[in-house]
Amino acid sequence: MDSQPLALLGVLAVVLAGGVGFALADTGGTPTAENATVTVSADATVERSPDRATVTVAAIGRGETAAAARDNLSGDAEAIESALEGEGANVTASRFSIQPEYEYTSSGSEQVGYIAVHTIEAETSDVDTVGALIDAAVDANADRVNGIAYGLRDETRTAAQEEAMTTAMETARSDAGTLAAAEDRTVGDALTVQTGGESETRFYAESAYATSADSDTSISPGPLTVRTAVTVTYELA
Repeated sequence: MDSQPLALLGVLAVVLAGGVGFALADTGGTPTAENATVTVSADATVERSPDRATVTVAAIGRGETAAAARDNLSGDAEAIESALEGEGANVTASRFSIQPEYEYTSSGSEQVGYIAVHTIEAETSDVDTVGALIDAAVDANADRVNGIAYGLRDETRTAAQEEAMTTAMETARSDAGTLAAAEDRTVGDALTVQTGGESETRFYAESAYATSADSDTSISPGPLTVRTAVTVTYELA
């Protein structure tokens, strides 16, 4: 998917809204190119299609004792892992826990047995196979899909951040030019640049769904966004 930089509205809109982040300053004496500056804040956001997904599934067992809960697990962890790897995923974590299970009523709580949970996480760079991963795990007797998290690979995230920074810097210089022109000045070199506010959204699907009773599981994630912000002080001429 082509990325679409989405720069924030320009300086005039921010000023009208009472925003903060733009400042004209003289450092003393008669304003010259050496002692007059303008400081501008800007940010930009780019979109990327997810190219990494993590699927988390679990096998669950219940019993009157911890041993019974373990023995009653709905599926074998090795079988589930093999099924996921057979679909091209990389198993990144396998966790097992047993804990008391309680029943809660208006009069209090009562232990009714134990619950065993074997959780398995698998990662793939082929996000189109997420539905097949879920189906394979369920066929191997995993009885709960804890969630699907979509994200970006490191190289994709880095490229998106660089694009966002470039766009933010272009916006900052444009906004600084607007302010400078209002004072019959022009923008010179950048004296200081600060970056911050980098962030990446992640798409989480809490459960999978099928388009019909006889169809395969289908997941359709939306685009992810990467955002960065800059604060730049320019020399004025």
